Amino acid sequence: MLRSTDYIKEVKKFTTSQYWNTGVRITAGVMLPTLLLEHFGLLAMGMPFLWGALFASITDAPGPIHHRRNGLLAAVGFNTLTVLITGSVRDYQIALVLVIIVFSFLYSMFGIFGNRASAIGTLATVIMVLNLVPHGSDNNIFLDTVLILSGGLWYTAFSLLLYRIRPYRLAEQAVGENLIAIADYLRARASLYREGENIENGFTHVMNAQGTVLKCQDQAREILFKTRQYVADASPRSRSTMMIFIDSIDLLERVMSSYQDYQQLHDALGDTGLMNKFYHAIYRVAKEVERIGLIVQSGAAVRDDVDLNILLHELSEAIKEQKVLAKEHESIRNLHALDKTLSSLRHITILLQRLVLYTRLEIKLPTSYSAIVEANRMAMGQPIEWEVVRENLTIKSNTFRHALRLSFGLLLGYVISVSLSLTQVYWVLLTIVTILKPVYSVSRQRNFQRLGGTLLGALLAAVAIYFVTDRAALLVMMIFSMIMSYSFLRINYFGFVLFLTIYIIITFHFLNPSEFTTLIEKRLIDTLIGSVIAAFCARFILPVWGREEIETSLREMLTAHRIYFDAALQALADKTKFTKSYKLARKNEVVALTNLSDNFQRILSEPKRIRQAEQLHQFVIASHILAGHIAALPEEKITNEFLLTSDAAKLVASIREEFQQTEHNFDHAEAAAEKVLLENQDVPHQLSVIYSLAQEMRLVVGKIDPFKVN
Repeated sequence: MLRSTDYIKEVKKFTTSQYWNTGVRITAGVMLPTLLLEHFGLLAMGMPFLWGALFASITDAPGPIHHRRNGLLAAVGFNTLTVLITGSVRDYQIALVLVIIVFSFLYSMFGIFGNRASAIGTLATVIMVLNLVPHGSDNNIFLDTVLILSGGLWYTAFSLLLYRIRPYRLAEQAVGENLIAIADYLRARASLYREGENIENGFTHVMNAQGTVLKCQDQAREILFKTRQYVADASPRSRSTMMIFIDSIDLLERVMSSYQDYQQLHDALGDTGLMNKFYHAIYRVAKEVERIGLIVQSGAAVRDDVDLNILLHELSEAIKEQKVLAKEHESIRNLHALDKTLSSLRHITILLQRLVLYTRLEIKLPTSYSAIVEANRMAMGQPIEWEVVRENLTIKSNTFRHALRLSFGLLLGYVISVSLSLTQVYWVLLTIVTILKPVYSVSRQRNFQRLGGTLLGALLAAVAIYFVTDRAALLVMMIFSMIMSYSFLRINYFGFVLFLTIYIIITFHFLNPSEFTTLIEKRLIDTLIGSVIAAFCARFILPVWGREEIETSLREMLTAHRIYFDAALQALADKTKFTKSYKLARKNEVVALTNLSDNFQRILSEPKRIRQAEQLHQFVIASHILAGHIAALPEEKITNEFLLTSDAAKLVASIREEFQQTEHNFDHAEAAAEKVLLENQDVPHQLSVIYSLAQEMRLVVGKIDPFKVN
């Protein structure tokens, strides 16, 4: 149960985040013209202007400013074109049906160009749906088109102006959020040391936390390294933000590279109390990371230093005490493993204090970090070429299948709505657009969240309208609900739908207070119809199952392991990790690891379960551990001469052979070969662990047939 201080911290974490900032920006960008139009009695006529502003604003996702600007202009252009064409043909049934099919398919294909383009396509589809029927008596399509264009341009100018006023704010929020995500990842890793912890459940939490932190890191990297202002700007604040992020990369890699055999540690040291001491120590370090991240996110300087020396000294003394008492070789070896974890904690503590000094501008900042910037640019995704459009025009493409599925769903929804003579045709179609996603498990989850959020939101709105008679109080509630809904837009779909429903119903109450009860009933019915249609399409119209993609994910993971291992060996030999090839290999490793973990989680929520779920889970866990040990390899104190000895060379060759044999096993179902025995076992610890994990993965793959289901 959260204490009051924890509640305050969580509220502060949310209200200083980029998500709250987005919610406030969208609300201000829409409500300012709304209040002006209402003041001059032009609200009804100016609704398209507000739509233009709103549907441009929702595509304004965090990112480099030139990406945001180009995305907003593209959204305004597509929205305007869509309104003009849809409005021109809505009196012609056949032409309107063709517009629904063509636009929904075309805009769904935008997903191949990334999340921002996908959002632009989705909102253009929403604009099309809203304009299938006229919303005023004048039905002046050209005026509506001009107002949509003007509203979009208004929000674009408003958003860019806010950026000019506070150019560092978004980067600070992204870097702070990245540190907070690292803290959550540290907590998940700490749980593996807790006595009585289920190791498999612990690794599931680690996988989820790692996926989150890598997404946060990618977003911060894109904002910093693709924005010229941060790369070229010599101001202390921009360089400080840059160095905090660069050190956070080192911090995360240090955490990721400190994997142990946790079950063995618990078996050998479970009765000493050491494991719980490490759990509490790592948890304390995580609190410090979160504290710094929260202050960075709020744009302030960290006043208090990081002081964990006493805690780390107590851990060191506890290990020494156990070494004196230890008699078995296995216990001594596990105590040495904890020494490595303690060394990592010391390094992390030094990094944290450096972050504190960066926020205060009390440490000398580099005048150039071009090598690191270039390496991180290489680690980021490359622009998609137009050739990818042609490559995705096939039934094998998930985006293509989603485009066909959504087109069919909207056509079916339109036909059913017209057949039932529903007055709010667009609400049924809006429900379908927002629920249907490229992957079945996401569509299924959104369906439940949409229904639950709508029902609860309608209930809360009805209660508020019944008991609150003061219009000013209702207006405050409406604005607060609007801020909350768009704050939750990218992080919590249920919360987004809940507050959006409250905001819309209160808005309808202001516009037509005598009929808001009827509006609530109609909206619930329309949402239910749309949810049923979306569920049908997601389940039966060209569904995308995680189990169909799992073999690809496994292959990509193995390839990434092999390439990352070779890059780590090269980094070990060269004694440097900031090379383009190493950064790119590490990026591909974590991307493959995240994709594999996400795909495995999707499989678990599908109606048909694959038979080898246990083996797949084992493979995913082994991949996480292997990635950590490969990351730790460049830190090994090994000379180049030793790497050339017969023992080391033989072990390296055996590891590569294991990777190749595992990939070969996908095409040939024969039993895996027995373990290769080395004549001399005096080899580096990380190499021997990597070899054991590579062999374990080969044996697991030999038992997996991803296409068998229960």
